[in-house]
Formats: sequence, structure tokens, C-alpha cells
Amino acid sequence: MGARRVRRRTGDRHERDRGRRSDLGAGARRAMTVTRTQAAATVPGPARTSVLVVLENELVRCGVTTLLRTVPSVRDIWACSGPVAARELLAEHRPDIVVCHGSGGPATELIREAEAVEARVLLLLEDLRLESIDEDVMLSSHGFLMQSELTAHNLDEAVVRLERGEMPLPAGLARSLMVRVRGAGPVGTSRKISLTPREQQVLSLLAQGMSNKQIARRLTISEHGVKRHVTNLLAKLNSPNRTLAVALALQEGLV
Repeated sequence: MGARRVRRRTGDRHERDRGRRSDLGAGARRAMTVTRTQAAATVPGPARTSVLVVLENELVRCGVTTLLRTVPSVRDIWACSGPVAARELLAEHRPDIVVCHGSGGPATELIREAEAVEARVLLLLEDLRLESIDEDVMLSSHGFLMQSELTAHNLDEAVVRLERGEMPLPAGLARSLMVRVRGAGPVGTSRKISLTPREQQVLSLLAQGMSNKQIARRLTISEHGVKRHVTNLLAKLNSPNRTLAVALALQEGLV
């Protein structure tokens, strides 16, 4: 089914439409599209961030969308329930941030498509148990937020941090990650970790939530070269994925 535009800001290349549906392509699920106009009196400065919300649960999706409407750092919002509509909205609008849950193949594919348009991924977590989070999804996400801690303030803070290149990370999840790291081998200030200058650069960019493609572009090296450096970093930090590596690097003061 098509997308229903609830509101369009002035100057949008699409015509103003308050109730019509437009085709998102065969097989696309129903998607609600919401945009809002910046008020110069309350939201000063340049244009803010655009966000795509992809959540299957309608109650959670509507709740997140409603909260985002009150967030000063957010300009445009689109929302949908599944990957088919999300793919169309990603291609059409190229949002800055994608908010989604992380479970299995669909989430992994969504994150891959988000990276293709250089969108950062904010993962909503229902609990802090690492076994409940798909590892591929976790290591590909740029930030995390507890669903139980959803407030306009927390969303605003997460969005701002993502736009700064930082990684929003609940304290409880950080502790769980450190427990996982400690269980994998000896860690701490007594273990000297020696990094090459290039590895240090790559680690710093990983901590900013950058993908391999973005790191390659920033350092003007090949993606293959970035993958090699990431592999070396994971080995030196004794970590199974980049999220754990960043958590350990933060603890060790490496970034």
C-alpha cells in the first residue's frame, strides 16, 4: 500500500498533500510520512536533521514519531512499518538518521541500505541482554537507545550525538559490553596496547560511528585497506566486533 503524506513543508519538491496516497511500489507496506516546518523563533540556526522511523509495532512507531516532532534538532520525519516501504523512503529522501529495532536478516539488510545513503542507524533496544541483540546489527549500528527510556530529551540528545559523529550508548549496555570483553581475555591498564598511527586514525573514526566506506573516504584509502586495519584492531583489542572494540578503547583511553 502507499504512503500517506500527513504534512509537507513549504518548498518541498512534492506538492502539498494532506490526505492522498501515492504509490510506493508493488508490495510496499503502508507507510506514514510526516514532515514539519522549522519555526525560526523556536528552532534557530541552519536546517536540522531528517529522520526515518522503521518500526513494525504501530504503537511504538507512532510514539517515537510523536516525540520526534517535539525535538528541536529534527526537521523532517518519515515513518513506516517494514523494509519494503523503508527502501523506497531511503531512496527518495536520503534521511540523515534511521531509527529501527535490531532483529535478524531484515534489520541487517535495512542497515546496509541505510549505509548506502550514508544514514546513521539508531537502534532501539527492548533490553540490555547482549544475547537479545543480533551481533551483525549491533556492530553495524551507530548508536543505541533503550525503548524504556524514550523521551523527547533522550531522543534529542541521541540525534545530536549521532550528528556529531559520536555513539549514543546506554550505561547499562556499556557495562554489559565490558563484561563481555573481560570474559574474552585480560584487559585493563596493565595490558599495553600498541597501535600504529593509521590504526589509531581508524579506531578514532570507528568511535565516531563511521562505516568502512566512510572511513575509506575520510582517509583516502581503499575499503579493503580499512577492513585490514579493522581486523588488526579487533585482534589487538581482543574483541569479536567493532562495538566491543570501541567500548574497550574508550575504557583504555585509546580514543
